Parts: sequence; C-alpha cells; structure tokens
Amino acid sequence: MVRTIAGILAGVVVLGLVVTVLQQAGSSMYPLPPGLDPMDEGDAAAFAEHVAGIPALVWLLTVFSEVLGAAAGALVAGLIARDALRVVSGVVVGLATIGSVINWLAFPHPIWFIAAQLVLYPAVLVMVWAVLSPRGATGSVAIED
Repeated sequence: MVRTIAGILAGVVVLGLVVTVLQQAGSSMYPLPPGLDPMDEGDAAAFAEHVAGIPALVWLLTVFSEVLGAAAGALVAGLIARDALRVVSGVVVGLATIGSVINWLAFPHPIWFIAAQLVLYPAVLVMVWAVLSPRGATGSVAIED
C-alpha cells in the first residue's frame, strides 16, 4: 500500500514537472501580453483573443508536453509501485486526462488538440503497461525451449 501511494504521488510530481518545464518553452515562444491575467474575468475577452492567435506549433508543444508528462509520470509510478503498476499508472494518466478536460472547459482549444489527447492518453497507458509488465501488455508468457 505504501509503494502504491508513493508511486502515485511521485508519478503526479513527475507529470507536473515535465508539463511545467516543457510548457515554459511554449510560453516563451508565445508569451501573454503584459498585464493580461488569464484568471481575471475582466481580461476574459483579451485572453480569448490571445488564445485564438496561438500558433499551431505552440499547441503541438502543449500536446507533446502533456502526453510526455503523463507517460513519464505513469512510468515512474509503475516502477515504484511494481505490483500495482497498472493501477498506479492508470491513476496518473487518469489525473492527466482530468486536468486536460478541465483545461478544455476553461478556454477554447482546437478540436485536433482535444482529439489528439483523447487518442494519445490511452496509447500512453498501453505503452507504459507494455514497457513495465514482465509478461508484456497482453500478459502472454514466452515459452522457453
């Protein structure tokens, strides 16, 4: 139980660090205008205008950062938890997905961005399970001669 909780906590920390570091690159490429506060309802129209002008490359970097963060976090969680690797990696990817949905609802995102995340998060989970599972993603055991 301790390894399970530690795995989830470490996975979430890694997820957050990877996303934050990579999204700083996107923010430096397309920074908020001075004085614009996306949390201030009075700046909502200006923020929406800013978001509408975000280049596709920055959106792509954002998708990459969130999916890579989910993968790294799920891998770390699974490595720590070992016996509960499917559960903890699923929790980390699930939390990443919930965070993305909250973000989609907070301000407009391109449809391709949302579709990409909906496809890539489950793919990340399958990849992590395949990498960490001693018998592979299908659970099959190799027959030795």
